[in-house]
Amino acid sequence: MQRTNADGVTVLWQAAPAPGPLSAVLSFGTGLRDETAPTLGTAHLVEALVTTHLGRRPHEFTSSVEEEATHFAVRGTPQEVTGFLHTVCSALSDLPTQYTEHATRLLGLHPPRTCDHRGAEPLSARYGPHGLGLVLHHDPDMYTRLSPDAVRTHAATHFTRANAVLALDGPPPAGLTLPLPDGPRPDRAAPRRRAGVPGTWQHRLVDTVSLLLTSRAHEPAAVAACHVLARRVEHLTHDTRGISDGVTLHRFLRDRLTLDRVLVLQPADGHAEEAADILWNEALNLARRGPTRQELDALTEHARAELHCHDGRCHHDRWTSLQRAVESEHFGIPYHDPGTLLAQHAAVTPQDVADHLRHALTDAVLVVPAQVFPRPATLRGTPLPNSTCWRSHGEHPATPRTAGTRFRKNPLRRLITPRDESGEYLLTPWGLVLSDGNRDEHDIRFDEIALVRHEGPGRVVLTGCGCHLHIHPDHVARGERLIAALDAAVPAHRVHTDT
Repeated sequence: MQRTNADGVTVLWQAAPAPGPLSAVLSFGTGLRDETAPTLGTAHLVEALVTTHLGRRPHEFTSSVEEEATHFAVRGTPQEVTGFLHTVCSALSDLPTQYTEHATRLLGLHPPRTCDHRGAEPLSARYGPHGLGLVLHHDPDMYTRLSPDAVRTHAATHFTRANAVLALDGPPPAGLTLPLPDGPRPDRAAPRRRAGVPGTWQHRLVDTVSLLLTSRAHEPAAVAACHVLARRVEHLTHDTRGISDGVTLHRFLRDRLTLDRVLVLQPADGHAEEAADILWNEALNLARRGPTRQELDALTEHARAELHCHDGRCHHDRWTSLQRAVESEHFGIPYHDPGTLLAQHAAVTPQDVADHLRHALTDAVLVVPAQVFPRPATLRGTPLPNSTCWRSHGEHPATPRTAGTRFRKNPLRRLITPRDESGEYLLTPWGLVLSDGNRDEHDIRFDEIALVRHEGPGRVVLTGCGCHLHIHPDHVARGERLIAALDAAVPAHRVHTDT
């Protein structure tokens, strides 16, 4: 691995084994997790403006936005690579916002997803609409709500030379220039977690079952635990019972020290509860007894194949090695060569895996579809708490009606609305309490609202738990007062109007 510098940008490169086209990836340590609900989609719009400015070219190039990073990749002659990178950097220094209408139209037609959406629900359950929890909240119209000033500010803050790394599979070409704007590397704080969520199970509007487990960024026992757990669950649910597809594993960087890993399976109709019980109980079994020696040996062989180990020597392919080095530069994750990684996998013991899972399950989130009621228990045998954002009537004390102003359905709507679909609001100094026809309650705290979107006279509220709630003045008596109180309580930067 070679290292140099160009215009203040770190450049990493490895010599190509034979003459041929040069490949380069200009990577920025910013992605979706650096946005907020009001600015969601900004990195994608920055990317789209730059690629629109690039136009058609005679060489290969592509770009992508992930949860943690944004990449511009090119393959061509050294002159083509140099010209491409210079144009990208120049566009980021002076963002071509004249292409905004064209770029937003294309993004609306082909809204990008930063990850397999099946891995997103537990992130939303844990963080709400913040940080990694924003993965779930893309919608095709969000780009049109972004102002040019907001996009320019985002680019000037996050697409800087201090936040960039260039990776090449050959020596840097002559004449390489990277005229990016100055600016410090942005501070990346860990996303805040929703209160009361760790160590729980939740209902969400999904057709999948998933489990979120947290570990240190480099923890071989966590890799072994997820690998063995996925194989066990896939064997029981897919191979033996035929009630689900295969298990997929998603990896998300919470911060430079911590990873969130999400195991996901899609059960057949009517089998979600069984699949959830199998997933959770197999995690408990591993935490209590650990894997077998045969399971760990199978993991070592899997790692040996992935790391290209033969005759006692291991090596990454060039781009895997470069990708790991870039990740280390951006986020401070230690870089380990393939031989070290294999030795660490081989050294993991059954007790290491059991110890890791005992700790991880105290902080885990199990997500299941609505109307599915698994019976998960903790390692102590007590029921795993359910952390739904609705409080069930009879299980929790109701909010006293003297705590605020009551807004009931207007008389006409009470006549035409079925009782179980009716509801009312209680306006308090700290927020709204929505009560449904069964008198279950949902709090909407003003200080936790992530976004309010105007839809004519009504409002769509993205709450702190990630729910979208529609509030319309015609639904309740004196509804205009309710909307006015909501508008007065939410800061302007969290509001998107029709314009």
